[in-house]
Amino acid sequence: MRILFFLALLFSTAIARAQDPAPKIDPAKISVSGVSSGAFMAQQLHVAYSDIFSGMGSVAGGPFYCAQNMKPEDIATIKQQCMMGVGADLTADTYIAKAEELSTSGQIAPLANLKDDRVFIFNSQNDQVINPLLGNASRLFYNKFVDNDNIKAWANIPSFGPFYPVAHGMPTTKSLFDKFENIGDSVTPCAPSNSQQYAWFPNPLVRGNDPWIYHCNYGFLPGYNLGKDIFWHLYGEMKNTHSFDPANLYHFSQKPYVSDLDTDQALNDHGIGSTGYAYIPTACKSGNKACKLHVALHGCQQFPEWKFKGKIGTSLSGEEITFGDLFYKNIYNDLAESNDIVMLYPQAHNIGTQEADINPYGCWAFWAFSDDETQTYYTREGREMKMIASMVKALETGTLDLKQ
Repeated sequence: MRILFFLALLFSTAIARAQDPAPKIDPAKISVSGVSSGAFMAQQLHVAYSDIFSGMGSVAGGPFYCAQNMKPEDIATIKQQCMMGVGADLTADTYIAKAEELSTSGQIAPLANLKDDRVFIFNSQNDQVINPLLGNASRLFYNKFVDNDNIKAWANIPSFGPFYPVAHGMPTTKSLFDKFENIGDSVTPCAPSNSQQYAWFPNPLVRGNDPWIYHCNYGFLPGYNLGKDIFWHLYGEMKNTHSFDPANLYHFSQKPYVSDLDTDQALNDHGIGSTGYAYIPTACKSGNKACKLHVALHGCQQFPEWKFKGKIGTSLSGEEITFGDLFYKNIYNDLAESNDIVMLYPQAHNIGTQEADINPYGCWAFWAFSDDETQTYYTREGREMKMIASMVKALETGTLDLKQ
């Protein structure tokens, strides 16, 4: 009986291991994108690790090195500069010069790597949180280093036109986001009145609570998926033939990819989530074909533990809602399944809960979270930058410990 039990255990273990995903990644087709703070981080990663990433998508973000070397206590100035655009270098000359200096010193990858990369920048002309001129500064920055034919920069959704207001956040075709909209928002579903405002934002009359992700449709206009246009620009024509398969979603511990922090609590205390996520399309799980890899970075208030209250006039009015899986399940995975794109979803975390705290909204580190990071957070030595680059390498080598 013991022998039979032992053989059965070996057999079941072998089956379990055989079912573990082992994606083969095409190293020439690794890209990164992000929303809001994730967009700032996506640009930092692309510039610092251009030896890894060959494409970048930025939604409602701003240029590399926007916060410069300011210390955490300068957060009010950082907000003015990198959100409102007050004091920012809208010519991008300062950011270009810094990138050239860092490239020469070896603190970021050689800027020559960027020349043939694909870049997509979306900063809505109606963005009420990030000054859209910062998106233009991103474009000017990339114009210096990237073949201009490879850069696509939009200030509105072309199919909807320049007079259709689009707020700060991510437009999607997902109807599940309708439940976050009240009656007024339903008139123009992507409009500025359909956005959760920061507590310090000067217009409380349009301040609501929702996840910065919108079901963008109106009347006879179909829902619009910005993610599809990002992927189309980065990788070529996109199919939309398959749906997200929950069996292909995995999680992993982020702790092994942060060399100087050894507990989940320490990660959280430094603005990093304990758990990351990955989506491995069915066609990529066996490793029989080389698949593309895309790193998608959420924005502030979009990490899984974030809590917000449902907006007045919605079915969720007054209800406390945990953000949960809204970002890493509902933006890209249908496209990923349809086009053989492995998805990696690193997670940030809040540091404190009050406006005066270092990072109360769980943003990515596009400014220094501690004094000793003011010279490194935007370089290859930045803690979050190194972490994400290490996760990508682990996926490439098959060592990312994925669990269901």
